[in-house]
Amino acid sequence: MKNFFLSLFLLITISSYSQVNFNPVTWDLSFEAINDKEGFIVLKATIEDKWHIYSQKQNGDGPIPTSFKFSNSKAFVAVDSTMEPNAEKIYSEVFGTDVISFSKEVVFKQKIQRKNKKEFEIKGELEYMACNDNSCLPPKTIPFIITVPISSTAKTK
Repeated sequence: MKNFFLSLFLLITISSYSQVNFNPVTWDLSFEAINDKEGFIVLKATIEDKWHIYSQKQNGDGPIPTSFKFSNSKAFVAVDSTMEPNAEKIYSEVFGTDVISFSKEVVFKQKIQRKNKKEFEIKGELEYMACNDNSCLPPKTIPFIITVPISSTAKTK
């Protein structure tokens, strides 16, 4: 009997641990130059089948919208707001309302203007919420650092 309870406890612990660490969304962050003065911070989410994340333009009392925060810097300035592709508007049984979501893959882009030709880092964080048709994971915040390389016209020593 003692072994049964120990086995049950271990099974519940392992199951809980795997649930907490389960992450159906992976992010790939990079910089894409347009020219020597401008470029995009590229934030690409790859989403497992049957899961989705939400638009920045989420309405009402539904899920937490995806959001991006960029630290202030003397090296660059953000131009306008973070762009996203057209999202799918669907009725969510989980929230009981229409939601604006992305499945499989989505690429967000933030245009920036460089203030110098040196290499620099862009620091920030992104927040998102992942759901499937039955449940949602708690919102997750991920800090990030993206290195912007030396401008191609910069002179090197």
